[in-house]
Formats: sequence, C-alpha cells, structure tokens
Amino acid sequence: MADGSVPASSTANKLTFPADTAFQRDLRDRVEAYFATTAKSKAADRAMWLKAAFWLVVSPVIVLTAFFAPVPAAVSIGLFTLGGFCLAFVEMNVGHDAIHGSLSTSKKVNNLFAWTFDAMGASSTTWRVAHNLLHHTYTNVPGVDTDIEPGPFLRFHTDAKHYPWHRFQFLYAFPLYCLMSILWVYQRDFAQMASRHPRTGKHYPASEWAKLFIGKAMHVGFFLVLPLTLGAQTTSVVLLGYLGFHMTAGFTLSIVFQLAHLVEGVRYIGPVAGQDKLPRGWMEHELLTTANFGSSKVCTFFTGGLDHQIEHHLFPNICHTHYPQLSPIVAACAAEHGIPYLHSGSFLQACASHVRMLGRLGRGEDTNAIAPVVERDNQRQLAIAA
Repeated sequence: MADGSVPASSTANKLTFPADTAFQRDLRDRVEAYFATTAKSKAADRAMWLKAAFWLVVSPVIVLTAFFAPVPAAVSIGLFTLGGFCLAFVEMNVGHDAIHGSLSTSKKVNNLFAWTFDAMGASSTTWRVAHNLLHHTYTNVPGVDTDIEPGPFLRFHTDAKHYPWHRFQFLYAFPLYCLMSILWVYQRDFAQMASRHPRTGKHYPASEWAKLFIGKAMHVGFFLVLPLTLGAQTTSVVLLGYLGFHMTAGFTLSIVFQLAHLVEGVRYIGPVAGQDKLPRGWMEHELLTTANFGSSKVCTFFTGGLDHQIEHHLFPNICHTHYPQLSPIVAACAAEHGIPYLHSGSFLQACASHVRMLGRLGRGEDTNAIAPVVERDNQRQLAIAA
C-alpha cells in the first residue's frame, strides 16, 4: 500500500470457499429478521444523509478558504492540511459506502456519490477491484489481498519475504503511510489499470480509462490549477499545502484501515495445501481476519463505521450507520457458534496493537500464534443481545 505497488493476483479467479455454513445461514437470518422487525431500510437513514451533507459542505469550505482567503501563508498551509483530514473523512463516510452500493437503493445515486473518490484523485474503478473484490473477498489471504502486499519496504504478513530493514518498520511505517494518498493518485491507479483484471484476466476497457482520466483531471483542476491561477497564495504555498493535504489524507486513511486487519489477534489464512480452496466458510474467514476497535459514537462518526469492520466485512451492502445495532447480533451469533469476535479496545489501544504487530512481523514472528489484546466477552455480548 505505502509504496504504491500492485502485485498480481492471478489466483483470485481460482480460490473458492466451502459451501454455505450453518453460521452463515444463521447470521444472515438474524440480520434479515432485524431489518424486517424494525422496518428499516439497509440503505442510508436520516442520520447518514445528515452526516454526508456535513462532510460534503465542511470539506470544500475549508479547502476553498485555503485557496482564496487573504490569510498568512502558514494559515493557508494549515487549512490545506486540515482539508486533507476532512476529505479523508468524505472518502470514509460517503465515497466508501457509495462504492459498496450501500448508500442508496439507487445505483445511479451510488455512482454519483462514488465520484467523491475520483474528485479526491483516487479512482473508484480501481478501488472497486482492489477493495471490494480482492480485499473484501479474500481478506488477509497472502498473495491475493493487495492490502497486505505493500512491496519490499513493509512486511504485513508472515509469508512475505523478510528483509533486515523490516525490524524498524514499526518506526518508519508511519511516514510511509503519509505517502499513500499521493502515490494512489499519481502511480497506484495507473499501475492497476495497466494490469489485467484479476478476476476476468482482461484489460480494462477504454470507458474505464476515460473515467480514470476524468477523475484525475477533476482532482488536479480543483486542487492545483484553480488555486495556482485564481487563488490568493503563491505557488510555493499552494504546492506545500497540496503536499500537506495528501500527507494528512494518506496518514488518516492508512491508520483507520490498518486497525482492522493488521493488529494482534487477526489471522492470515492461505488455501488448503495443494488446493485452490480456503479452509473456512467466507463469514468465518472474515471474523478470523478482522477486528473491531473503538467504543464511541464519535469514533463511528469520523471513521464512517470502519470501527465496526467486522460488521462491514460481513455486510458491505448495508449502510454503516446500522452497524452499531448489528454488532451485538453478530457477536451473539459468533459466540453460539464458537467463533471469535475480535475487538482491539479503544482507538489508541488499537493503534498500540498495530505498532506491536508491525514490530512482531518485522522481527519475523509467527503472528498467527498471537492472542488478541482484547477479545470481546461473548457472554456479555449475549446478555446485550438478549
């Protein structure tokens, strides 16, 4: 992720999961019963639309103020940098749901709001493949999930090649995270589009390339051309602000996503030896490779429900504002079926667990043998669900 590499995932069209399991059927039935009983839509509710409006108004206002307000250079750069945080929250709260198709029951509405990703400079087309297809289907499967294949500078799973410098990755990973957004915009998307689709083996069609370039043009036009030609700041201030913008956006996005799959207790699961089949049912696989974090409405508000990663991975087609209500249902069902429901504690505790995990992987330890720092008390969850 941090160096922009996109490894080949040719096995994505071969790997399969075992047939539907009792746990999967039970959990799906319980979630369907919840929506039937409450008469709620799985798409965005009023709270979600209010939140989307908040981020879609606040973020441009901050950035446009940085462009045009007659403020000192340091203030302008600071506003640019703050805009990076805010636009990351737009991606997590609005674009992310839209690309998953969970924002609205209308495909046209989802596609419209998915353009917020492209306006940020990140292609919604490549995100659908790398994130929706590879990461969500084959979470923490070495060689297939591109999120755990960052290239030679970082080691994110025990099957990855180990280099001497990985011993210090718990220190230098965070500066590299700051580069994620800008590499995504100017290198990663192009590298992925130039490769073949991991599922079909075909090249991306001209229409998707056109959409890619339109998105890049929107991004460069708004964040560089507009302030450089019509803004109140000098070229150096705009360029420094733009760099700060991408550094904060990249850091924010990287940290939030890493806390779900690169913390103590999660597993890295490859196919059964000699077969193109994974050992556990898909939903069990997601519970073993994913952890929740945080414990507050504030955390959920800012992260777009990504603190409830378990619920998101199990039900990516459901809007994230429903996840707090689904959490005790999932935990109770997991407990009854003897499947762990991982939770890394508060946001800061999860960050600390991530640092330790980077250290363990950097030293070459077998992280699949490490117990989670915090595993949600399933009996307590059963009581909550009742």
